[in-house]
Amino acid sequence: MQYSKYTHFFDLGNEHIGVFHSLLVRTVFISKKEKDEIDAFLNDGITLNGEVKETADNLYSNYYIVESKEEDKNLFKQCVELIYPPAISNAYIVVTENCNFNCKYCFISDIVSANDKNKVMTKEVAKASVELLQRTYERQQHDYDKTITFYGGEPLLNFEVIEYFIQEVDRMKASTYWPGDVKFAIITNGSLLTKEHIDFLRENNIALSISYDVDKQSHSNRSSRSGQDTFDDVRKNIQMCIDEQMPYSLSITISENTIRNREAVLNEIALLQPLTIAFNMLIPNKHLAPSSTYYEDATDFMIECFKQLRTNGLYEDRMMRKVQAFIDNKMYLYDCCASGGNQFVIAPDGSIGICHGYLNNRKYFSANVFDNDFDFRNSTIFEYWKKRSPLFMPECLDCECLGICGGGCPYAADYLHGSIYTLDERFCIHAKKVLRWMINDLFTNTEHRTKF
Repeated sequence: MQYSKYTHFFDLGNEHIGVFHSLLVRTVFISKKEKDEIDAFLNDGITLNGEVKETADNLYSNYYIVESKEEDKNLFKQCVELIYPPAISNAYIVVTENCNFNCKYCFISDIVSANDKNKVMTKEVAKASVELLQRTYERQQHDYDKTITFYGGEPLLNFEVIEYFIQEVDRMKASTYWPGDVKFAIITNGSLLTKEHIDFLRENNIALSISYDVDKQSHSNRSSRSGQDTFDDVRKNIQMCIDEQMPYSLSITISENTIRNREAVLNEIALLQPLTIAFNMLIPNKHLAPSSTYYEDATDFMIECFKQLRTNGLYEDRMMRKVQAFIDNKMYLYDCCASGGNQFVIAPDGSIGICHGYLNNRKYFSANVFDNDFDFRNSTIFEYWKKRSPLFMPECLDCECLGICGGGCPYAADYLHGSIYTLDERFCIHAKKVLRWMINDLFTNTEHRTKF
């Protein structure tokens, strides 16, 4: 008998140790004395008695201890067999690649700044996009989340096509198969938002997410194309959402200023009372180089914010995904929909990709919405992406975060190292810090320290 290769130990700084199974995403707590005696049993055959024997038996029955490496291999195989086949759960509809902002950290700034005649989606492309999604949804009829997200550039620069897209969906619903659980969302910088936009979004159940960095110093990264500060305009339009009782979420990019101004950020979030928030760590780009400690500092920032915000019933999205998987003892296989081959990105010219990070160079864009025979299940690109998870990456198999990480950002890994199947090391920093915090937090808030 031996410890499973997926068993990892966390010293909690007291007389207890957290024992985490990285594949089954399970955590138990044992005393250091129990750990020492179980080590002696496994290494030297020392007999166990009483409560320590019961603890060892429970570790064995829950796969923390296994008979052999072969048992680990069989467990891994069983877990892999539980993975669902790819299904398009998110579709980015890039209605325009034009933008009225010039954000310093924008990772698609090349295409946003380019002079290209095909940067604005036409109604013909929008119609073909709806037809593509209808065919896709009909082919893959089973229970999974489905969201269509209007994206840019700044999508409100082409609001006419958003309206037309929704009209086409309504027409489709009346004439053929269209699943009733498709959700709609829009991600906007908020500067162009009007009451008419709000009314339309509300009437059509389109979730509103506003990119806003909350405090003025942090938001200074989000200047207009002419270099003007945009903070007051966006803040005014957020207040309009509040006055109109329009639910909205905030998408907040963590800069060095955001980290320094944490208390001001938290105070403003408490004042604004968004429906949800999502913190975004910087994605590598040639225009902005974060400090050497940025990803550690950004993760510490996210953890401290999570701890404070949850006391008010507000849960940050990126942290909550991992926390929920940790609580539910479920593998968190993909940190984005593109990983696993579960996402469409439809560019303004109708080309179909899998990750919006590649709008700059159209890498992994290989089809078009006017190709009626396109089926992502037969695409070599989607086939290539479907196993982009830590479970299928050799460098990840011995990591404590194997089943909870999601693999980070494939685009960032490719940008830094030339392949989506390389490590996104910045996210390794994030995942390991979050896992250690979750284990410590669980111990602190668990009445019965040892639980199987």
